[in-house]
Amino acid sequence: MRKYEVLRAVVILQAVCMVVLTVVVVIKVWPGNDRPLEKQTQIDDGSEKAEGQQTVAKVGAATITAADLKGQLYKQYGDTVLRTMMVRKAIDLEAEASELSVSSEELDRELVKMIEGYDSENRYFEVMQEQLGMTKEQVLEDLRYKLLLEKIAIVSIKVSDEEVDKYISEHSEEFTSRLQLHLQWILTESEKEASSVLQLLTDGEDFSMLARTYSIDSFTADAGGDLGLIDADDPFYNRELLDTASRLQVAEMAGPIKVDGGFAVIRLLERQMTTTMTDRRLRDEVRKQLALERADSLTDLEDELLDKYGAVKTE
Repeated sequence: MRKYEVLRAVVILQAVCMVVLTVVVVIKVWPGNDRPLEKQTQIDDGSEKAEGQQTVAKVGAATITAADLKGQLYKQYGDTVLRTMMVRKAIDLEAEASELSVSSEELDRELVKMIEGYDSENRYFEVMQEQLGMTKEQVLEDLRYKLLLEKIAIVSIKVSDEEVDKYISEHSEEFTSRLQLHLQWILTESEKEASSVLQLLTDGEDFSMLARTYSIDSFTADAGGDLGLIDADDPFYNRELLDTASRLQVAEMAGPIKVDGGFAVIRLLERQMTTTMTDRRLRDEVRKQLALERADSLTDLEDELLDKYGAVKTE
């Protein structure tokens, strides 16, 4: 699996709880209506309908009412959404009792990790909105609760300075600066096709447009062949492709390059060098990582918090 696909999967898994919450909002306000559906009791001819019986869609002679929609959404997502809401209430209570909170600085640092591989913070939020329907506010709220739960999980776990030093010494490669390449590519089935595409690019054709037209990589074609930021030594990518990309100047193209699945033409959009963390930041991050490895799973912790605060369904 290419790193681009891995990133997509991770994003979807991180956001699934917020997705179902977003879906449920549909039952409250239908596009084009200014008032909640359950409040709209008047129809065009002035007669009244029972609450929830307003028609929100038609298929031939059949109709779908607000009650139908609400019932189906509740059946599919009700338990998941309810658990998410209950867990967040329990987290709030535990955080208050333990005097724990998440600072804006902590939120910003975690966000930097999440947007790695994207052009910018704005692009990351655009992808979340386009692919998952999540607003920036929803992403940040989801992230805040994740960090708060982690703090609760490790609040009583002690990690010594010696353990932190040993980990840093044994995993020094994780903390060194590294080169990252922002690439576009067009993947074709044959070397001849790749050569033809490269000639079109040399003649002045737009790379993004040709990627949408000719690339057989379904994951990146619609995005103009954008692969995002890639570590120059990323093991998920073809070695020859990365070596070639490392030698390119910004905006320069190369190909055909034989890769898994065909032949590629690439263009370098930018190169970045990651910076190492300050000593204090590095030690804090390692300490947290080691503590989380010793802690119970976050799912188990959620269950414990629900039990602690007597969370029960009332219907």
